[in-house]
Amino acid sequence: MLADLGLLYCAVFWGLSFVTMKILVGVYPACWLLFLRFSAGSVMLYAFFHRRINKSFRHELKGGVIIGFLLFLAITVQTIGLNYIGGGRSAFISATYVLMVPLMVWGLVKIFPGWVKIFAAVLCVGGMYMLMGEDSAEASLIGDGLTVLCAFTFAVQVIAISIFTRDSDPITLSFVEFVSFAVFAFAASLLFESRPVLLDYESLPELLFTIVFATFGCYVMQVCAQKYADPSHATIIMSLESVFGLFSSIIFLGESLTLRAGVGCVLIFVSVMISELEPYIHTSRKRG
Repeated sequence: MLADLGLLYCAVFWGLSFVTMKILVGVYPACWLLFLRFSAGSVMLYAFFHRRINKSFRHELKGGVIIGFLLFLAITVQTIGLNYIGGGRSAFISATYVLMVPLMVWGLVKIFPGWVKIFAAVLCVGGMYMLMGEDSAEASLIGDGLTVLCAFTFAVQVIAISIFTRDSDPITLSFVEFVSFAVFAFAASLLFESRPVLLDYESLPELLFTIVFATFGCYVMQVCAQKYADPSHATIIMSLESVFGLFSSIIFLGESLTLRAGVGCVLIFVSVMISELEPYIHTSRKRG
């Protein structure tokens, strides 16, 4: 239950950060913004948990670098893909990682996730499709291909976190992930972006919210929660990010809620409820 609440926290604040990121991408180049987020998150993590990190840093180095690189690759590829396709289409294709995770777990470890989880994942992807914008007809082979790669990388990262947290300290693992991500983002900024604005004070509140809650809070919480949550189950809860993102854009950006989007929210919510109730479904079957 605590792991599920942690994943729900991630979904809420990742959804709310849609508004702040909308503002920040108009001020900072993409890679530089990612560097600011994760370098600041690294400093916060070390400030709170430096003794714990110093104790197990070497043990978590390999796993942290791997999940940090996977996260960086997924977000970067998604951003590049947005140059070729619309945001709604990108959101739907990216969300297919919810369906990829249980299938990949099945293929890798030969453990069938169960028809209930498969049904919940398919229902969740259907809800994401309903949340797509009006740009769903804007197809591009390059954009679609890059975004499929993004979804695949997200799925691999979720599974990698579940594997590495089995015998690791999630806090130290998160710290290495943050530092690795910041290094990759800084290198990409130097290679591909013009000289960025070091710090824009007008957008400082949005940047602080994104760093503290959507970066430091969410990504640490994800790693800690996935130590105790099944990866297929975790992805379905985290998919609620799209629902909270929609409502935050309605409240803070003045966007309207269409019937199609409302149906999508209901489908995603139902998929989460099915995933949550799955243990009780199996129990009732055994009793029957």
